Amino acid sequence: MTTRLASPRWRFRAMAPSEPNQNPFQGEFFSADLPERFIRESVQNSLDARAGREPVTVRFTISGLRRAVKPERAQRYLNGLRPHFEAVLQAEDAQVGSDRGRRRELRRRKALFDGALPFLLVEDFGTTGLQGDISANDIRAQGNDFWGFFRSIGISPKGEDAGGSWGLGKWVFPDASRLNAFLGLTKRSHERRFLLMGQAMLKLHEIEDRKYPPHGFFAAGSGKEDRDWLPMPVMSMGPRGDIRTHRQANGGHFVREAIADFGLRSAGEAGTSVVIPHPMDELTDPRNLSYAVIRQYFYPIIAGDLVAEIVSPGHPRVTIDGRSIADAARRVASVAKDDPEQQAEALVSVIELARWGLSQSHGLVAADGRRNKPAIAPDQVPRLRERYQNGERLAFRVHSKVHGKPNSFHVFLERDDSLSSGHDYYVRGHLHIPRMDYLTRHNARALVVVDNKSDLGHLLRDAEGPSHETWRADAPRLKEKGWPAAATRVREVQHAAARILDALVEKPAQVQRDALSDLFPGSAGERRGPGSRGIRPSPISPTDKPRFRVNRVQSGFELRPNATHDLSGEVLRVRMAYDVARGTTKTAFTRFERGLRAGCPDFSLGDSQLTMKSHECEPEIRSENEVHVRVRGPDFSFRVTGFDERDVVVKVLPLSPDAAGPKQG
Repeated sequence: MTTRLASPRWRFRAMAPSEPNQNPFQGEFFSADLPERFIRESVQNSLDARAGREPVTVRFTISGLRRAVKPERAQRYLNGLRPHFEAVLQAEDAQVGSDRGRRRELRRRKALFDGALPFLLVEDFGTTGLQGDISANDIRAQGNDFWGFFRSIGISPKGEDAGGSWGLGKWVFPDASRLNAFLGLTKRSHERRFLLMGQAMLKLHEIEDRKYPPHGFFAAGSGKEDRDWLPMPVMSMGPRGDIRTHRQANGGHFVREAIADFGLRSAGEAGTSVVIPHPMDELTDPRNLSYAVIRQYFYPIIAGDLVAEIVSPGHPRVTIDGRSIADAARRVASVAKDDPEQQAEALVSVIELARWGLSQSHGLVAADGRRNKPAIAPDQVPRLRERYQNGERLAFRVHSKVHGKPNSFHVFLERDDSLSSGHDYYVRGHLHIPRMDYLTRHNARALVVVDNKSDLGHLLRDAEGPSHETWRADAPRLKEKGWPAAATRVREVQHAAARILDALVEKPAQVQRDALSDLFPGSAGERRGPGSRGIRPSPISPTDKPRFRVNRVQSGFELRPNATHDLSGEVLRVRMAYDVARGTTKTAFTRFERGLRAGCPDFSLGDSQLTMKSHECEPEIRSENEVHVRVRGPDFSFRVTGFDERDVVVKVLPLSPDAAGPKQG
């Protein structure tokens, strides 16, 4: 006689007295709005699990109330979760004070357990499912996707060619649910069985004087105590497809009912389905999901690697593929934010540029990403400049080196005089890296594409944070992984399109501006016109001659005293930034600060890219683009070299020795 085990349910393991107390903080790493985060992370997981050469299809189904699971059936998927969820709500209720709105929201969340169960369903097709040993719980479980999805936080089992690498992306699934929980069903390739498991991410909480961690699991029933219990998935059948135990038979019945209740994938189709119970409101608008898909994954859709489907009651099914993506972008423009890059016209334009770029397998123009080399060979510049000025699109293969080995990436450009400033887009593999802006000086559109499987792609992957929204030249993982000259490589890719455009934009016929501008107190706000030589002070008499000067040198500048002045004992504040084609010198420094706040400044005085040499003075770096020079002798000199070929603005202000102050952090 077989003993009947408990039905699948939610369980939280009681904490030992010695365990540290910690609430989840993973959401702090993600700054994008919820629909974009949700689409970004869920589709990335599916693309990383691609089974073959056929495109991956990801389907998003919004149940609404029409297709919600009925209350009497919903309880089986919430069994065991309610006491833990209510313990968290009770602790929050004690902290809200007189905030009536917050208290009403807590009551509404508590009532979620009593009604029907609406859901958001994400399913992928053309993938392998969650591979790996389902009983493993080892941090060395490389390649075990099941372990990585359900049993690890902050550790990724993915290989270096994958889009994700932090093990934090799955945080978006509980974050998308008002219950802070999700269910996952997977069918692996070469297996007939289905595996069903769930995960909740609440907060540290107490029930009857017992303390519980934030995370709990929906798993198969077990007679073991919580402290000895390893959550195992509910299985539809044995590993070979046969129902061999009463436990597995009971699980098979449960899984079949879950497939019917949520309308999950049919038998025989490998892949993974994720159920978000009681999704957040912004995830129940199909336009939000469509727009986020297009914004985040336009490149793999155009390349034929991804198809997205959005299904919602009362709306026709939306299919976004290479043929329909431009029309879909126009239809969902109404949900775009104020940023012009998010408007339909901008999206359609980069879609068409990407479509054209993918067709340019031959005839790519050679370019060089290294800053000590011309971006384009001088003998090619006149012909390419003419093509660019005539409105032709241009495609470049930009050469770089990683570990001393040749690497390359692609840059696709088009002129667009209707733009108030440049629009640049960056893609690593399938992943759009959205929060970078390096093309402000040109009326052009650029798409930079890096092969995810190249050494350069691996380096840039380590330059990304958990949200994969920008490349940081100072990312800690670059140093941890031992990438040589990593900051230089990152900046080469970031600035490649701007450097190419600098070479293509015809210089004015008048005398060209100096590569450097000497700025003295009171001159910072003056505007320079085309052909001017920096900012010229008004005509002065010999007695009014400035006490110091900035001279141009190869790839940089040199600061020296004028012959009649001894500046010994003084401190000079020296700031520098790359010049901009439009605006004042203040604009140049504002642009530098914007890049600094985004974690990707144009340059850093602390980087090996720039070299400082001093004579009879002591320089002290105060920030990425500022140094204080303490003069020790009448013939002092201070030189900075290593800038790229762009014009540099230098601003020098005298300080009293005491005004220098402590070094900025």
